[in-house]
Amino acid sequence: MKNFVVLLTVCISISISAQEIKFLGEAKPGGIIIGTGDKIASAALNNTKLQIDKNGIFVFGFDRDAAGTFNLSVKFKNKKVKTFNYIVKKQKYDVQRLRVAKDFLNPPTKILEQIETEEQMIKEARAKVGIIKDALFISGFENPLDSVNIRAAFGVQRILNGKPSNVHNGLDFSAEAGDSIRAIADGVVRIVGENFFYNGTFALLDHGQGLTSIYLHMSKLLVNNDQTVKKGEVIGLVGSTGRSTGPHLHLGVQWYKKRIDPMSLLGLIFN
Repeated sequence: MKNFVVLLTVCISISISAQEIKFLGEAKPGGIIIGTGDKIASAALNNTKLQIDKNGIFVFGFDRDAAGTFNLSVKFKNKKVKTFNYIVKKQKYDVQRLRVAKDFLNPPTKILEQIETEEQMIKEARAKVGIIKDALFISGFENPLDSVNIRAAFGVQRILNGKPSNVHNGLDFSAEAGDSIRAIADGVVRIVGENFFYNGTFALLDHGQGLTSIYLHMSKLLVNNDQTVKKGEVIGLVGSTGRSTGPHLHLGVQWYKKRIDPMSLLGLIFN
């Protein structure tokens, strides 16, 4: 399988009394940073406590609309504390114009109850995110498809049928119907759904420490709820179910409720 060739930004590598913290990633809107170090007791980002696994790994991300100064505080078992400051500049995004069936903009009354039920199911599944304290993603990240052709970038403002709609919180990959969709990292299936009104047939994976990925518009599911999957494992087939204008894969990534650009992850490799 071909991986993205992306720039890996090692932000900081600092020795503290024979203790070292290494960071992989980039501080930017939609960016993710993964840290690892020895003898870390705790870490917090702007006073939000982060999960540290048994290998000293932790992760945090910046929302699509993030801007300002973010302060990371790392406390070691010897009581020493080190702080890191990240300045994130507001980002401008492009506009994408699409035509969709009018029912997807103004769903009929008979469909509203279905939409509400589906949204509640996804909400309940996401409520479990954060239970897994281990960094299941330690094996790294790879492409969800064998071939890569980006159809719509992360963060663009969508204009549907001439009217502003929600921003695009993922990546759209052009693909042929029936192409294999692979897990971008090790994880646990939190929820699968078939023929949801907006998502179509989809799967949501939990990679630990609040990091998730979601795969929309499938034609077929090949995994079940609570199933453990490995990076590169086929979890479904490309389709055009739900609110879709043709066969493709929508890949979304979140760190808890923060919307993350999948390109910030794909290709990251741990040494």
